[in-house]
This record gives sequence, C-alpha cells and structure tokens, in this order.
Amino acid sequence: MSLFKDSKIFVRKREEHKLLVNHLQSIEDYGKRYKLMKIGIDEVIRIIREEGGKLRGNKITAESEFPKLQELINALAQFLENTCLFGEMVLHFPDMSYRILKSVSDWRTLMTDALDYTKTFVQILDEKTIEMLSLLNQEINEDQRSPDYVNPYRETAQSTETQKDKPKKKSKPKKGPSLSPTKTEL
Repeated sequence: MSLFKDSKIFVRKREEHKLLVNHLQSIEDYGKRYKLMKIGIDEVIRIIREEGGKLRGNKITAESEFPKLQELINALAQFLENTCLFGEMVLHFPDMSYRILKSVSDWRTLMTDALDYTKTFVQILDEKTIEMLSLLNQEINEDQRSPDYVNPYRETAQSTETQKDKPKKKSKPKKGPSLSPTKTEL
C-alpha cells in the first residue's frame, strides 16, 4: 500500500527534523544560529509557495484520490514535510523565528493555510505531528490560543519555571580565621 509506505517515510523525515533542531540548539553562537535559521525558514517558505501552487493547480486534497504522478507525490511530500519543519523551527526558536519572519509580509496567512491543509492528511500524519501542528497553530495565531496554551520550548517559559523552583541560597558567614584589612588612623 503506497499510503502506508508514504506514512513511514514521513515519520522518518520528521525524525530528521528533530535532529536538525537538536543541531541548531547545540550551536552556541547566536549569529551563526540566526544565519542557519534564516536560510532554513526562507527555503521552507519558498517550497511551501511553489509546491502549494502545484497542489492547488492540480486540486490535490486529502479527500481527492492520492496523486499518481511522481511530481505531484513529491510536491505533496515536500509540502507536508516543510510545513512540519517550519513548525519545529518556530516552536523551538520562537523569538528568532519571528525576528526572521517580520520581513515576510504574508507569512502568517501562508503558513496558517499550509497548516490547515497539512492537518487534513491525518492518514499520513502521526500523533506527535498532529499535536505539534496544533501547538504551531496556537503559537502563530494568538486569537486561536486556548487559555492554558504554553509553548513548551519557549526559553522565557522554561527560565521562569526554573527560577521559581530553585530556592534562594542564604549566604552564611564564613567560619574560621580570616585576614582582616589593617586599620590605619589618620
């Protein structure tokens, strides 16, 4: 069955996305990470535009018959994979992603449409991907956030939690002999 095979390939690609995110997280230099993120996000947006155009032009939807042309199968695979990759990047690096995306005027509409389209392919997506897409939708569309929404990867959320959890250390006076500065009177 072609769809089952495509689903397994999709899951494998998602694992590669996670490796990419881990690699980006391991880069200490902000400038270097920013450059790689910019290249990645720009490429994802380009692919979403191009492949989305092919899919719309050929009326490929989750309800339509699965495409038989290899070109359309590749377009669908790249579209779904890049929508998910975009999600991983925005969720794991929200501040940097928004900084990069502010120069792309229609990114929110483009990616919301891509997200809605991708979510219809439940026969290909795994549970973790569906959950990630739901988080992405809430992250990029503030008006659709649930009251308890929290981006689990946002640094400020993590740092505030760790600060609350850690009790403040009390300074204890040192015991034992110490050298005191000499006192001179004028």
